[in-house]
This record gives sequence, structure tokens and C-alpha cells, in this order.
Amino acid sequence: MKYYAVVLSLLALMCFQAANVAEAKSIQEMANAIKNPMTLKANTSPLLNVTFNHTSHRGISCFTCHHAASEKKGRYISCSECHAQKGRSAERLSTFAAFHAKDSKHSCYACHMSKALEAPKAYGSHFYNCRPCHYGPQAKPTAQK
Repeated sequence: MKYYAVVLSLLALMCFQAANVAEAKSIQEMANAIKNPMTLKANTSPLLNVTFNHTSHRGISCFTCHHAASEKKGRYISCSECHAQKGRSAERLSTFAAFHAKDSKHSCYACHMSKALEAPKAYGSHFYNCRPCHYGPQAKPTAQK
């Protein structure tokens, strides 16, 4: 009987250790992924794509944007997993609304506008209209007018 208890304890310990290794690998993959800027595709024109850099949003909780819970531990849900509806729609689950809703504490647009109102000298020239996000380096100069 003692033998079975020892074997079961060892098996449980091995499973626990394997789960910890898998979780650490997932967290490390996520950490590596957010080091580099990513392109959020606009689905209509490449000129409207947004280059998003996690490092420039350092003081903001991840759950501000990644507000839905994930079934997988150590992983955040990307916007498009829930907000998959394409096109310029005000529907709550559209990608457009996720980024542009004026009355949401999770939307890029609402956050940028609130920062510009809070500190116009610091953010006012950076957060206006569509400019800081759209028509970035991937756009042709003629499209920036």
C-alpha cells in the first residue's frame, strides 16, 4: 500500500512539474511576442493598418485591452477572437467598435482621447483625429493628407 502511495505521489509531482513547464513556456512565448511591434490589420486598406507597440503602453494594465478571460492559463485573448466582425460597424463585436468606441474604457480611441483631455500638453499633439494610429510608416506620403 505504501508503494502505491509513493508511486502516485511521484506521478502527481511529475504531472505538476510538466504543467509548470508548459505554463512557463507559454508565458515566455507571450513575453517574446510583445517585445516587437505588431500590425493590427484594418481589413479594408493597408493604409489604415495600425502598428501597435506594447512597450509604449507599459503603465497600462493588460486587462484594460485584454478584458475577456482566457480558458488557457497564462494567455491573453486577442481582440479579434471576440471582435471578429469585419468592416466599419458600430456593432459591439465588430473590430471597428473595439478600437473606436467613444464610450468604452477598453477602446483605443476613448483612451487616447481621455489622455489628450487630461494632459493636452503631453498628449494633445499626438492624439488627434486618426493620425497617431493610422497612416503610419506603411502609408504613402500622398495618403497622409
